Amino acid sequence: MPPVLVAVVLLALLLAEVATPRWAAAEHEVGPAEIVPAVTAAYGDAGTFAVVVARQEERLTGGSIRAAEAHSARVQARTAGSELAGRPFPTASLVKLFLAEDVLHRARTGAVGLTPEDRAQLEVMIRGSNDPAASDVWVRFGGAQAVRDVATRYGLTGTAPPLRWGQWGETTTTAADLARFLARLPVIAHPDDAAALQGWMGTATPIASDGFDQEYGVFGTLPGAAVKQGWMCCLSGQRHLHSVGIAGGRVVVLLSEVPRSVGWDAAKAALDAAAAAVPPPAAS
Repeated sequence: MPPVLVAVVLLALLLAEVATPRWAAAEHEVGPAEIVPAVTAAYGDAGTFAVVVARQEERLTGGSIRAAEAHSARVQARTAGSELAGRPFPTASLVKLFLAEDVLHRARTGAVGLTPEDRAQLEVMIRGSNDPAASDVWVRFGGAQAVRDVATRYGLTGTAPPLRWGQWGETTTTAADLARFLARLPVIAHPDDAAALQGWMGTATPIASDGFDQEYGVFGTLPGAAVKQGWMCCLSGQRHLHSVGIAGGRVVVLLSEVPRSVGWDAAKAALDAAAAAVPPPAAS
């Protein structure tokens, strides 16, 4: 091989090594404890940021209670969060996940009746993040109590309904609570209800019902992710931009708060960079 060609080949190999994340060639799945610092660093200093990465639990059929508890403990051990994972954030539209799950749960237990139109309303509330649908569901099905009930059933210690009645976007939660909710969804909710909610997340529309571009953060960055996005301006002079998703059994929660002076584009770019630092799940 001519010397010049050898040099070109070596340079190409060197550049490939530099550009490829260290975990890209790993044969085993990278753990959350390794992912979280990289995601936090990638977000930068755009604002206040919290991230949690976890594994979604699987419903076990058969076996003992002790075996199920051991399995749950193993899954929870594969959870990691940043320093602000327990810091409360306004949920913005992420509260719609709690609303939909609780209404489906109550319908399953016979506490409420759901018409096909009601289910269609829940679907558009998740897929298109439709605000009028959420406001109607909040009033008709008791949104504040729904938040409390979900917090109790899923063990969410940092989640509470809004202080101002009807201001559902001001419901507060933490990255740790959202990760626990999404991780435990398959084992707490009825299988059909969990499948419906995650299915709606998996078919989220690129443009929300109000015209907001939802393709930021986890949405469009992690292939095949089931997502829910949240955005709100401006509570206490802050913009809130959130992105949560489930991809390949991995739960990713990104919550952010930036000053009003920081525009949506800059806030989205920071979440895009954070999501891009999450490696794709290892092939099974």
